[in-house]
Formats: sequence, C-alpha cells, structure tokens
Amino acid sequence: MDPANRETRLIQARVLVVDDDPILLTQMKHLAGRFVTEIRVANDGAEGLETWRQWQPDVIVTDIFMPRMDGLLMSKAIKAEDPDAQIIVITADKENGSLREALAIGVERYITKPIDMHLLADAIRKCVRDRKTTEELRLTRQVAALTEALREQLEERKRAEEALHKEKAEQRVLIERLEEAHNQLLQSEKMASIGQLAAGVAHEINNPVGYINSNLGALQQYVATLLRLIKAYEKHEGELSPATREALNALKEEGDLAYLRQDIGDLLSESVDGLQRVKRIVQDLKDFSHVSETEMQWANVENGLESTLNVVWNELKYKAEVVKDYGGIPEIECIPSQLNQVFMNLLVNAAQSIQERGVITLRTRQSGDNIYVEIADTGAGIPPQILNRIFDPFFTTKPVGTGTGLGLSITHGIIRKHNGRIEVDSAPGRGTTFRITLPIRQPATNEATPTPGS
Repeated sequence: MDPANRETRLIQARVLVVDDDPILLTQMKHLAGRFVTEIRVANDGAEGLETWRQWQPDVIVTDIFMPRMDGLLMSKAIKAEDPDAQIIVITADKENGSLREALAIGVERYITKPIDMHLLADAIRKCVRDRKTTEELRLTRQVAALTEALREQLEERKRAEEALHKEKAEQRVLIERLEEAHNQLLQSEKMASIGQLAAGVAHEINNPVGYINSNLGALQQYVATLLRLIKAYEKHEGELSPATREALNALKEEGDLAYLRQDIGDLLSESVDGLQRVKRIVQDLKDFSHVSETEMQWANVENGLESTLNVVWNELKYKAEVVKDYGGIPEIECIPSQLNQVFMNLLVNAAQSIQERGVITLRTRQSGDNIYVEIADTGAGIPPQILNRIFDPFFTTKPVGTGTGLGLSITHGIIRKHNGRIEVDSAPGRGTTFRITLPIRQPATNEATPTPGS
C-alpha cells in the first residue's frame, strides 16, 4: 500500500512501549498525538509489567530480548492475568524460535525491525479494533448471562407464584372442607341434642302414658261390668211396680241411656287409639334421632323414612299428599340417624317448594349391590342456572332468616360419607326429584364390619 494512502487519522488508544533501546523509546514518545492519543514507555519487562498493571493500556508493544525480564516472560505474565490483552512484539528475525514462542502464548501480532511506523500504526489500529470487538463480545456474553439469569429468576418466581396460588387454592378447599365438617358437626350435635331431648321427653311421657293406658284398660272392664249389670236389671223391669218402672224410664230418658251405651265404647276406643299414637310418635322420635348410634350398623331405610315422616308430618300434612312406593329393600350398612337427617332435609325442602297443594312421592328400590331412595315433589322446581350450586355450602334461594344454606350441603356430605351419591332432576314448573344411591354393604375397612340384623 502506498504510504501516502495509508490511514493517518489519530488512533484513540493508550499504548505501552517496552524496549531497552533508548533511541527507539524516544522516537515512540514523539508518536503521541500523531498516531495514538497517549504513549508510555518502559525499559524492560519488569518495568513494563508494573506499568501495565497500574495503567492498563489498550495495546502493548514490546521487544523480545531485554535485560532482567524479557518480552516473552512479560507477555506470558500479562496473558495470565488478562487473556484478552493486545500485545505486539518487535523482532529482528521473524524466523527465530522466540517469535514462535510469543505467538504460542497468544501474542496477536508482530512487526520486524527496522520499524515501519505506518505498519506499527496499522497493527495498533487492528489491536484496538480487536480489543473493542472482544470487549463487545464479552459484554454481549455478560448481557446474555444476565438475561438468562433474569429469565431463570422470572421462571423461578413464576413457579413460586404458581405454587403459592396452588397452595392458596388447596387452603381454600381445606377451609371449605373444615367449614363443612364444622357445620356437619354442629348439625350432628344439634341432632344429638334433639335426640337427648326426645329421649327425656319419651321417658317423662311414657310414665303417665303407661298408667293412663292401664287405667283405660281397667275403665273399659268397669264400664263393661256396669253395662252388663244394667242389662240384667232391665230383664227384671217387668217385676217392678209401675211407679218404679216409671221412675227408671224417666232416668233412662234423662240420661239418654241408649246413646251412652253406644258413645262410651266409642270414647274408650278412641282414647286407646290416641294413646297408642302418642306412644308411636314418641318411639318414632327416638328412632329418628338414634342418640347412641354414631357407628355404621345394619338398618332398614324404609323404617327410617317412616320415622322421619312422623317427625315432620306437621310440615307436610297441609301442603302435600304423601305417596309411598316402597320396594321392600334389604337392610343396609349405615348410620341411621344421619340418613334420617338427609330424609328430613329433603322432605322439608319438598314441602316448602309446593305453593298450594301437591304430591310428595317416596320410592325405594334395589339395584344390584345398591339401593336407591327417590323423594319427588310436584313443587316449583329449580332453575337450571342454579341447579349445579344447590349443594354448595351457604347457598340458598330462601329469604333471609328462613334458611342457612347448609341443609343440602350437609345432605351431600352425609351421602358422600356413606360412599353413595345424590342426583337431582328438576325444572321450573315440573317439580324436583332427588335420587339417593347407597351401597348395601360399605367398602371393607380395618374395622370389623357388622353383619345384617345385628
């Protein structure tokens, strides 16, 4: 290349020149401001290494052969500390082994003596460009590493947030289950209290009922004896004097003896029937609550339906006709008091859904290893938009103060506890049918399973 056409613009670089030739060093000092922005010099490798450490130049230009520490040892020390350091070696013979050794340790470029300043400037310019490229690559790698680290941090944070959301969702489910269990416990305690109250009332009622029943029996016998005695007297009325017969006839007419004979029997019979109904209601209350029964046992579901009907009859009798379609199902393994609670909730809901007068149908059937109970009504029905929410805790369509929204939720929980399922079929104006499916025998557990009839 023609020297006149060489690039002569100032190189923005700091250059360290290491050589033991004072004339060369003097020449190089004068290049500052002409070829490069700043130049510093050192007389040997040891001085050059110290200056490099303190100044950190962009390019090092060094002779190979120098006293104390030659250029090779200095270059090796610099490359050990900064592998990207840009070094140009000066050599009188490019074929010597020292140059090859310099290139082997990572020296990028060399120039031969006598030094062509334009060639030196070109080498310095290339070193500056290479160093800039290397720094850009290093910065790019650093940015990439930082970006990757940031991405990993974001991914980790995302995973942590997802785990937190999952944990919160699990906590919400757990809280809902705890609330449901708590409500079921409260309801169970309520039922137990009702059972205890029923047992106490039954005990208090049974005593007077017992002696009233005994007294009515005795009274029936006494009345029968008196009526026989009156009949015997009537057979001998002809033997009495006319005045006596007249007086007796007057008494018969005054007391309407014929009516009394008929009505006394009816009154006593109705009293006995009423007393038996009281006894049956008390027994149904005890059977409904099953105070002492908290474990699985074999029980007749249809008997439970009957007991529950008697308990809630006051809610039903003015609203609906009850149709019973029992299939004679076998006993099942269950907790009777809890199933009775289910029947009570469904029967009361059925009655409340009927606006005027309707029909409530009870149906039981066996299907393989399961039985099912249907409670159907001809009430208002359930809108489709809320049908899938009726078993949610605290959900209710009843006015404020008339419902807790727990009845069907507790019902669902009890059926699930019995390893059964509850289904609902409803539509506005068509009524509602709840179908409860229960296994005859509960799945085997570690506990001993009772046998039917025990």
